Amino acid sequence: MLCIGLALILPVGTGSTAPPRPENLTYANIVSHFKAAQLRMTEVQKRCTVFFEGEWKSPNIYAYGLIVVENSDEDVQVTFYLTDAHEMNWVTEFLDAPFFARNETTTLFDLLHSGREVRNKQIGRFRVDFHHWQPKHAEIIVFSLTPEQSKRR
Repeated sequence: MLCIGLALILPVGTGSTAPPRPENLTYANIVSHFKAAQLRMTEVQKRCTVFFEGEWKSPNIYAYGLIVVENSDEDVQVTFYLTDAHEMNWVTEFLDAPFFARNETTTLFDLLHSGREVRNKQIGRFRVDFHHWQPKHAEIIVFSLTPEQSKRR
């Protein structure tokens, strides 16, 4: 009988747990995120870090990805230069990172797959510029993210 009484009192799977609060989207946090993935890196200067990886697909084809993280006074820009579909995983890793709330991640993925570029679009807590180019042998994806709080200062 006690078990039945407890079952009536204790909530079961109410789903009322608040989602975790996203980490701050900062240059240092993004760099740490890609460092944790153990990508090779080089610091170009204090406000620009380049991550890279690659492999020989055949004796004549080297597939690689570059990720450039840049910090300006008001935004953080992350550029992906990809030569292989496998390298697209790094874009997914970035958009799924803990810097974004679930709705922000979903909207950024929608934007990535929309086939259009945007400037100054409000996405959750950020103003976003997004560009996507596909030259002959690569894919270039650029996210420029400005936290709303820095715009108000």
